[in-house]
Amino acid sequence: MPKTERLYYTDSYLREFEARILKTEPGPKGFRVYLDRTAFYPESGGQPMDFGTLGGIPVLALAEEDDAIVHEMERQPEGEPVQGEIDWPRRFDHMQQHTGQHVLSAAFEKAGEYKTVSFHLGADVSSIDLDSDRPGGRQINEAEDLANQIVFENREVKISFRPVAEAQLLDLRKPTLRDGEVRLVEIAGFDLSACGGTHVSRTGAIGLIAVRKVERMKGLTRVEFVCGGRALAASRRDFQVLSEAAKLLSASSTQLPELIAKQMDELRAANRAREKSVERSAEIHAQKLWQSTPEQDGRRVVSHFFNEDELQEGKKVAHAIAAHPAAIALVGVKGKKTFLYFSQTAGGGADMGAILKQTVAKFGGKGGGTKDFAQGGGMDESRLEEALAFAESLL
Repeated sequence: MPKTERLYYTDSYLREFEARILKTEPGPKGFRVYLDRTAFYPESGGQPMDFGTLGGIPVLALAEEDDAIVHEMERQPEGEPVQGEIDWPRRFDHMQQHTGQHVLSAAFEKAGEYKTVSFHLGADVSSIDLDSDRPGGRQINEAEDLANQIVFENREVKISFRPVAEAQLLDLRKPTLRDGEVRLVEIAGFDLSACGGTHVSRTGAIGLIAVRKVERMKGLTRVEFVCGGRALAASRRDFQVLSEAAKLLSASSTQLPELIAKQMDELRAANRAREKSVERSAEIHAQKLWQSTPEQDGRRVVSHFFNEDELQEGKKVAHAIAAHPAAIALVGVKGKKTFLYFSQTAGGGADMGAILKQTVAKFGGKGGGTKDFAQGGGMDESRLEEALAFAESLL
């Protein structure tokens, strides 16, 4: 198996390089290309792969095979040596996020003794999982403040290599499970970690570290964050959203929480009033329908249709009819989506659930329910009246 020299190990800022092709073979994406050296970072340790080109041809995927890195490509690159070029904006973004993660994880450990158990670098945000669900808002802020203080101090980020036995004797933030030689990433006077990822050379290049979301989950705390360019983009989006909201509500951005809370209270009150109004209207409608329906065999079977914009009223009317003595309601709602609501006075002799199932089995749709109330729908609107007539015939 060919061995690939990993140029990013010693120089994460390398954007272009030359390499010899050691081997090519057919692969799922076209060809698998092995080089003697590469600056391309394969997906590993929570950090996604680099993008870029070899000989002007896009690299579609990267994979590690023992000591080799495989470059998957649509066609074979030509020329010797072959010229490689890294997608630099993507690489630098990953460098900012990954070094920012080292700083933030160390900050949580120093501020509250919370250890990072996993890390994920996503397309929009990154996250770390802490080994406890106890960190509160104050501790989150303390760790975030400490992390940014390290950024502002522009500390050196040094790369070194040590035998694993020697590395284990050092003050590593997390023990390494690797064999042989270990690559160490040291943030001067603050953090020392075994890591194979790409990093900035000084903490100032990380830019702002901003926590965006905190989520508790099964004894852990997931902290989502953004660094550098992503933090700038997030800040810009926040500003645009807040400015637009403030404009719509004729208020300053600092007044928004209080104003929104007030409007939410007013909206809930209006919804409660509307709900009561709809229920009262349904009761009146149900009363009229029940009174206008002749009694047969000791009961009144009310069959009625509503339009699609009366869906909520239709269901409430069905319930309200069943509140009258010796009553059965067969309610249909017309529209692109049809609905059926069958109900009866509690303890009545029919079985609404069984009647609904027989109806949808014959005319299409689905649904079910209890002996006294059932609902369903989904049948063609043109068959709705026929369906209600069939349901009535089953009583």
